[in-house]
Amino acid sequence: MTTSSVMFVNEGIFGISDDAQVRMETVRWSNGLAAPMGHGAWILTGINTGYVRVSAQCFDAAPRVEVTDREEVVEFSVRSVEGDLRIHSGYDITPDDLPALNPQGPGWYRMRVHASGRSINRDGVSDEPVENYLIAVWPQEPAESVVIRSSKMIDEALLANADTTLDESAHATPEPDDTAEDDRRANVRARLLRSRQDD
Repeated sequence: MTTSSVMFVNEGIFGISDDAQVRMETVRWSNGLAAPMGHGAWILTGINTGYVRVSAQCFDAAPRVEVTDREEVVEFSVRSVEGDLRIHSGYDITPDDLPALNPQGPGWYRMRVHASGRSINRDGVSDEPVENYLIAVWPQEPAESVVIRSSKMIDEALLANADTTLDESAHATPEPDDTAEDDRRANVRARLLRSRQDD
């Protein structure tokens, strides 16, 4: 069963985690669409601020990949530590009509993210959803991440990340100050998308 919701995003990201306050410094890497964290993941939108449409599906095993010419599709492993893996705005806003994505409780899951419309209004503001995301999740032990359908935005991010240390987030960082969370969010997003240029 697929459940959908319209969700507000800010700073070009939304989260999937057990806790809406997960620190962005735990991001391990990015392919330009998804950035897994110590647990959960950030999804990078095309717009900076506004509304996107998000759909969610939970499966017992890997579903067949269905893509269209307009979609970007990536797949990666994500960990749930508290057993309440949910889609959220990155703040305390969680769409009530989207389900928990880990019906089998804490542990490792495989996540497939389909996205379309991310190039329509890059870094802009959108009062109406022009971007669509489908998040499919099923239980699975950790496995290598894959890009199933790429795009210019994904290719740029992969190229930029190939030129830097892949595990930047593994370096020790001081405990962040809660009053600067918005600045850190913007800085991490800029690092993840450092190669993004206007078309």
